[in-house]
Amino acid sequence: MKGKTGNPKLVRSTNLNLITELVRRQGPISRADVAKILKLSAPSVSSITEQLIAMGIVEEMGTRDLVGSGRPPVMLSFNRHYGYIIAIDLAGDKIRLAIGDLMGNTIVEDEVQFALNAAIISDDFFAVIRKLQSLLEQQSISREKVHVVCVGTPGIINKETGYFQVAPRYKEWNKINIRQLIEREFQSDVIVMNDINLSVIGESRYGAGRGFTNLLGINIDIGIGAGMIINGQLYEGSRLAAGEVGYWLCDTPNMDEPGDLNNHYLDFRLSLNSLIYNVKQDLQNGQESKVLDYCRHNLDKVTFEVFCKAVESQDPYCLKKTKELVQTLAGVLSNMSLLLDLELIVIGGDIIKLGYAFIQPLRELVNRLVPLTTTIVFSELGERSGIYGGFAVAMDHVMGKLFDE
Repeated sequence: MKGKTGNPKLVRSTNLNLITELVRRQGPISRADVAKILKLSAPSVSSITEQLIAMGIVEEMGTRDLVGSGRPPVMLSFNRHYGYIIAIDLAGDKIRLAIGDLMGNTIVEDEVQFALNAAIISDDFFAVIRKLQSLLEQQSISREKVHVVCVGTPGIINKETGYFQVAPRYKEWNKINIRQLIEREFQSDVIVMNDINLSVIGESRYGAGRGFTNLLGINIDIGIGAGMIINGQLYEGSRLAAGEVGYWLCDTPNMDEPGDLNNHYLDFRLSLNSLIYNVKQDLQNGQESKVLDYCRHNLDKVTFEVFCKAVESQDPYCLKKTKELVQTLAGVLSNMSLLLDLELIVIGGDIIKLGYAFIQPLRELVNRLVPLTTTIVFSELGERSGIYGGFAVAMDHVMGKLFDE
């Protein structure tokens, strides 16, 4: 990292950004150390830091102890409360909300419960907005201090219009514009992205993907979706639909029967909704399993948690179903790994509750199918990966616009 020389206006703007980012990442730090690291003159650093202090972006944080004589240097620190960011994760039955500072620290978080089998309508978003308003009031944060709201949502969003192009979870999805709804309430910048893409950004920045430049995040719960980091950058595709692997064909259907396609999609073969549906059907048809004991023979109470409990107890039927999941996913991941030459695959979603009985045979099978080893791990951030990803995107946006005015 080095300061710029040349056109005075451009130079100052560039150096403002460089000094701010250095103080944010390495502070508390002295002016002398800033000048040394960025190879800038002491007067230039002094002038710019005074401007940053006047703007409230940088603060003086006392002095650093010296060994020997001389005046101790005044330390500079980034003002993390210069503004605030909000992340909203609309995936799953618990819609998560979090307010953070400009260092990515969570100040407060909460959730709004939605039934997974109920379609979300535009009015439901007002429950989320009211919860956010309440959280801001509790923390005495004014709306004017909210710089960015980043939203992760299932489906495919048209970035130009803000409307959904595909959104199976939303009723009247072609009439819902999340960006407009939130902009109207907060008058801040709003970024709406696919929830799995935010999850893989979160893992890449703060979780299992740190240090990797080519990785895939794949979430398996009520549905299945993937996000990709290629050469260190999120890859979304030309229409923001990259990673919609729920539509991946698992075998060769009868193409003359379009209605037959659904049975061959990966979502039908691998999602947890599909798994539990098939388990219930098998039990109804006389299949023996400890699942029946755990749900007291009430098929309405068969859940993925019950299935996991049966796997832990080495129930033969549930171990067989788990092996089927592993084999289906291994074929998909092997093809993806070969196509993209991946260093890492991060598995997220409720599927991780299956633990070692799922991931170890998956690793072994994938690395038997492909010529180069691909590391496969569970998500480190779990259900909070989308919030971490939202914070990362929001902070990048704020820092990129800090000196636009």
